[in-house]
Amino acid sequence: MTADSRLSRAEAQSLARDALAEQHPGHAYGLGCLKNSDRPMRAQVFCAAHPDAHLVVKVYAATEADKARAQAERQRAVAAQLQAGPWRAPQVLFFDEARLVLGMTYAPGPNLAELWPRIPPAKRDVPLVAAGCWLAALHRPTLEPRKLRPRGQLSWLEAQLEAARASDDGFAECENFAFALAALQDLFPQARGRMATRAVTHRDLHLSNLVSATGALWGLDVENAKPDAPYRDLVGLLVDALARSPAPDPRRFGAALARGYGDDTTDPVARLFLQRAYALGVWCRTPSEPSQHQRARLEAAKMILAAESALF
Repeated sequence: MTADSRLSRAEAQSLARDALAEQHPGHAYGLGCLKNSDRPMRAQVFCAAHPDAHLVVKVYAATEADKARAQAERQRAVAAQLQAGPWRAPQVLFFDEARLVLGMTYAPGPNLAELWPRIPPAKRDVPLVAAGCWLAALHRPTLEPRKLRPRGQLSWLEAQLEAARASDDGFAECENFAFALAALQDLFPQARGRMATRAVTHRDLHLSNLVSATGALWGLDVENAKPDAPYRDLVGLLVDALARSPAPDPRRFGAALARGYGDDTTDPVARLFLQRAYALGVWCRTPSEPSQHQRARLEAAKMILAAESALF
């Protein structure tokens, strides 16, 4: 790992101040860190506060230049797509390519992960329906029907298991993972060729990336520009909701996301295959000695794998 691959908070703040001074001369901004960590990171995110304005600045390490450019470009496109109504995305205010500083509008509100513990269990469907609606708005412009071709997903999971068995460390419970993977392999012939969809997805969607502010739901951290199966994003949201809940209910939570998302194209067998494939993806990314949150995510993935029918 090189010195250029991580930024300390102080280094990022210095770059952010220089970029802000160039964009808004004569304005002194306070910088509050939005990632609650003091360790060096590939990107640091701050709220830049001034009496006249608030904005978000994201500062990338030097090795993340391509990712910074990609996020600036994709964020502009998504913000133009979601600029009015209840489903929104922050606008790009500037991109300082020399310093790798991205400035965006600030959504002044709590994210769904912060709200989740305070929502009465009987009302937890409400934010999940809204999350499904935001995701549908993100996917809609690029959504197209496609027959399911899942060989690539299955091969990737098989390769992860092979690598884990050859490693001294591997991932959590890899032999139990092997049994779950075998069930997916058995489902493969039935799922192949079934009707499904493709769209440009988020690929890192969780409750922390959805902010409730100014009467709208705002989606953050949009950078992916490649098409994928929309169920990657739906499973990501479901795993996060289950992992954060003291009383996880995969069928109820999945149904709430489905009501918001409104998929009337994907075949039920294809849905079942995809939800299991992406749950296995969460499993094989769980280290052999997981943190408490990683363990909760693994248990959430197992709940999804245990479902005998589509949850969405």
